[in-house]
Parts: sequence; structure tokens; C-alpha cells
Amino acid sequence: MGEIQYDYEAIFIDVGQGDATVITRLSNMHSVLIDAAVGNPVISVLKDSEVLQAIFITHWHKDHIDGMHAVLNWLAKQQKRTVNVYINPQDSSTITAKNLRRTLDEKYNDGIINLKPAFEKAESSLEIINGKFRILWPRWKEIITKPDMLNLGSLIILFKVGAINLLFGGDAGGDVWPQIDKTFIEADIFKYPHHAGKLHKNENDWTADNLISKVKPEWVISSVGKKKQHGHPSKEFISTKSRYPKIHFLDTTEGNINLQIESATKKISIRK
Repeated sequence: MGEIQYDYEAIFIDVGQGDATVITRLSNMHSVLIDAAVGNPVISVLKDSEVLQAIFITHWHKDHIDGMHAVLNWLAKQQKRTVNVYINPQDSSTITAKNLRRTLDEKYNDGIINLKPAFEKAESSLEIINGKFRILWPRWKEIITKPDMLNLGSLIILFKVGAINLLFGGDAGGDVWPQIDKTFIEADIFKYPHHAGKLHKNENDWTADNLISKVKPEWVISSVGKKKQHGHPSKEFISTKSRYPKIHFLDTTEGNINLQIESATKKISIRK
């Protein structure tokens, strides 16, 4: 048998208690960024890319956007093409959010970025890095009527390339997942929501077991800081892990997680 020809890499970046992921098509080193909690670790990964094709900002919490200011300033110096930023407005008056808004306005006016609304069925799918991104959540009404509930409006994103599905849960809670179109929820690689925090808070919310049993992943990735702030990972998540011994559960407490992907044959492995 010949050597496996990996054609994509997903790097789940160690940013402490926060989120940042870079997906790269290896044939041309074109990449997509999802969130940026801290700028320098993300920029270190992006430096290996030839072109950053798109950015998704799931929501406006500091542990998802704090590094975006630095990333956008770095981007302005690196490439001439305009980059689409998929984002929704949210009601956040934090200093981090104000800085991000200011930077987004500046880079939009300078022609560095285009701002695109991101919600279910805004576009059926977005063809980027030779795969398809589909936004499964939020719906438009959640953006408009409840802008102050940041996790409720957090993006859930499915990336499909070849035979592989990658699902990114943002910070969506247990109340959101029962409302997702189950047609698109199964995935080989699952970026678990909210740093493996507790999902089930109300009677009709999904539990960690509900979610993992529906997604049916081979790999589950969670972004957890070394100090494990805010009770992450939750007892609910830890208990659920023990019921799925065949799933690879990984977290970022020991550094970046680099998953190499062969999209046609569904081969996935960790790059050391």
C-alpha cells in the first residue's frame, strides 16, 4: 500500500480557555479561520498558509474574539485579496467587542474584508477551499430578537469535503441542538461546544450523551484551558466520555491538535 495522501489539515489551536481553528487545503495552502481567542498562536499557524480565504466568527464572547483584532491587522499586511468575514451582530458592550467592531469597520473601509451575514439558509452552502461550509444555526429570528444572548446566537458550522464532515459547535447550548436540522448533524470530527461545558440545564435540553449519540463522531475535540476554568470540562461531559470508548476524545490542554485528513477515504490521523 502506498503512503496516505492527506489533502486537508484541521489545526485546533491551544489558546487556553478559548477557541481558534484553522482548516487548510494542503494542495495550495489555502485556509479558513474559525474564531481567534488569542492573536499570536493563531498568527503562528496562519503564517504557513498561502492565502486566508475566509473567517467565521461564531459569536462575540471574549474567548472567541479577543485575538481577532491582531489577526485582522496581520492580515492587512500579508495579502492583497479581500477576505470574507462571516459574522452576525450581537449586543456586547465589552471593550473586546468594541475593539473588534472598530477593526472590522476599518478593514472593511480599507477593502481588506467583506462582511457577510451568517445564519441558517443565508446561503445553502458556501464553497470555500474546495469544500462546502453550511451554517446550521442560528436562524434569522435568533439574531434579530435576542441579540443579547450570545451563546444562543453562536454559529454552528458544518464543513463537508469529500466523504468527511467536520462539525463546529461554537458555544451552542443544550437548548439549541434539538432545533438543528438532523439531516446535517452527523460528523467524523466534532468540535464540541462550549469547551466541553454542561449542556443540560433545562428539561428539554440535550445532554452530552444526546449530542454525541446523534453526531456519531470518530473524533471529539474540546478547547480547554490548562487551569480548566469555569468548570470545564463538565462532569456531564466526563461521564459521557466513558460510554464511548471507541471515540477519540482530545483537548487542547497539551498544545495544538493537528488532524490530517484524507477526504476521499475518510482517513484521519494526528500529525505529531
